[in-house]
Amino acid sequence: MKRILVVGLCLLAGGCTPPKLKKTLPPDVRVDTYAQQSASKIDVLWVVDDSGSMAPRQENLAKNFQSFIDVFSKGAIDFRIAVTTTDIFKNRGQLKGSPKILTPKTSGLVAAFQSNVKVGILGSPYEAGLQAALMAIELQNEANAPKQATLETCLAVCKGAQACIDTCNLGNTFDFLRTDAYLYLIFVTDEEDESAEDIRYYWRSFETAKGLGNDGTVTTAAIMGDVPTNGCGATPGTRYKALSDLTGGEVGSICDTNFSATLKKLATNAVGLKRKFAIARKPNITTIEVAVRYPCNTLDEIVRSCASVDRTECIDNPPESLNLVCKPPQGGPDGWSYEPATQVIFFAGESVPFLKGLVEIQYYEEGMGPG
Repeated sequence: MKRILVVGLCLLAGGCTPPKLKKTLPPDVRVDTYAQQSASKIDVLWVVDDSGSMAPRQENLAKNFQSFIDVFSKGAIDFRIAVTTTDIFKNRGQLKGSPKILTPKTSGLVAAFQSNVKVGILGSPYEAGLQAALMAIELQNEANAPKQATLETCLAVCKGAQACIDTCNLGNTFDFLRTDAYLYLIFVTDEEDESAEDIRYYWRSFETAKGLGNDGTVTTAAIMGDVPTNGCGATPGTRYKALSDLTGGEVGSICDTNFSATLKKLATNAVGLKRKFAIARKPNITTIEVAVRYPCNTLDEIVRSCASVDRTECIDNPPESLNLVCKPPQGGPDGWSYEPATQVIFFAGESVPFLKGLVEIQYYEEGMGPG
């Protein structure tokens, strides 16, 4: 009755705003919240087909690389970029070019990449991109092993002291496959992957490439033959697409006459936005609800993939307040799903929360809730 009276007086006076009602959740409902963050450090491995048909594709990639690196530069990303080939017989995961690892400080960065990515066309016609990537990762882990051992010994002495930890990290840096960096694998080929193992084998191998606890920090993407068919004579890259779908990566067409748009899309995906968010308690799966809150001034383009967008709470609130509510779709290649084995919410494809997003996972614990 009091609220009705207040509202009536406000309407008559025309000079006050009625109080807003806030949604109240039942006491047994849990809400886990996580802020989305981009990766400040990213290691990018390009796996480029070096077979006989790839000369114009390599040229296209080199010519449009600026579109890729511009996204990294604007985000002030600390990156490392390396190139290997799909040839697992002669090259066997070795990094190509000079310098082999490019950084923000590399002189003539674009020209260096353009040179490195032109890996030639004398490679094996048996293109095994996934196996080649795994070989390259294993070689880097072998090269990093002595420093990793030294780092672990150093950290053991620190006993949690931050100054000591910082000193250990500064004194034991890695050139590539850095433990604190996201790993982004990009395959560029006009043929299907011919690696011996199944897709999930490589998915698990890449997910654990940076050690236990770092799963979810590895993404694969591809510029490949369109699936299921294409008009440029390329073989559909079914395996590359399947792996990219699993890791939340993007794919583009090897048939495009200009890779600029695709490279920009891949770079945006590569900034390392987190795709996995752990649920604190074991949930009653049927009660899980997922939302992402964004600042009220978020552009429509950012939330275009949401199943619904609610700006009601933005009324009379500051533009930067986190009151725009996005409900991402559930399931499918561009939705969220729950992974019981790891107790995480996984965002695939376009549903991955963008920068400045606040992920809210609402649920009852197992054995509780309606039904």
